[in-house]
Amino acid sequence: MLKIQFIKTFIRIVEFGSFSKTASNLNVSQSAISQQVEVLENYFGAKLFERSIKGVELTAEGNILLKYSKFIWDYLELAKKEITDSIGEIKGFLKISSSSIPGEHILPKFIINFKKNYPDISYQIEVNDSEISLNKLRDGLIDLAAVGSLENEKEFESIVLAEEELVLAVPANHELAVKDIIDPQDILNYPYLIREKTSGTRKESEKILNKEGISIKDLQIVAELNTTESILTAISEGLGISLISSIAASKFEKTGLIKCLKLPAYLSAKRKLYLVKKKAEEGKSSNLLETFWEFVKKSNK
Repeated sequence: MLKIQFIKTFIRIVEFGSFSKTASNLNVSQSAISQQVEVLENYFGAKLFERSIKGVELTAEGNILLKYSKFIWDYLELAKKEITDSIGEIKGFLKISSSSIPGEHILPKFIINFKKNYPDISYQIEVNDSEISLNKLRDGLIDLAAVGSLENEKEFESIVLAEEELVLAVPANHELAVKDIIDPQDILNYPYLIREKTSGTRKESEKILNKEGISIKDLQIVAELNTTESILTAISEGLGISLISSIAASKFEKTGLIKCLKLPAYLSAKRKLYLVKKKAEEGKSSNLLETFWEFVKKSNK
């Protein structure tokens, strides 16, 4: 008998590319995964996967099922959310897209504390840069976004999650490491590591440098990297310097591999990190989303 959960298992197999990895992720036996696939194949009358040395790959028929499976599961989740809201229960699933700093260093504490009061919630935090996160929110693919840059977004509401400053991170043995406050013009003299164009950290860094009359084109950029962690690792290995989040850099600094240098006060290197939602349309915002939103708002007072 075909069960709805088998569709979710099918999607997971595609994501992991392996029956064994899927079994481990879902905490079931590999034979149970194989049996579910067999039921699906019998139901649809076609082979869905081809086994290979690398794992499993979709057949042409499997690709057709994948296309519709994602729609099926998304609509089931929406139906579940609406039913939960209609009976007034605070339970369900929150999907959040977050840039790396709020996603890895700030949001978890809010979610853990929220779950103490509402244990029947589950959540997913996917790490994307600020622009991608806001686009996903705009398209209705997520419930909330947590970002390090927010400019004139009239269609959104926001809460300040935290405030931090950008610092210049250098290798611990770098010649600039003897300083505590950096002359911004010194940045021009060394290899520089930069985040991708859609990153909130990148946008805030450009604002700071522009105040000093420095353009991105003036920097000796040696690499463009997609995560804060990859930038910090590259700095610790002596590959360059970078303006970066003080929250993330301070934890890395404790390892003794890097040194964090402050920028002069006149450059205003502080920035806010935001939790963002679409402006509520009457009858369309879930009880869970609104309850979590109010919880974060009150926690930050």
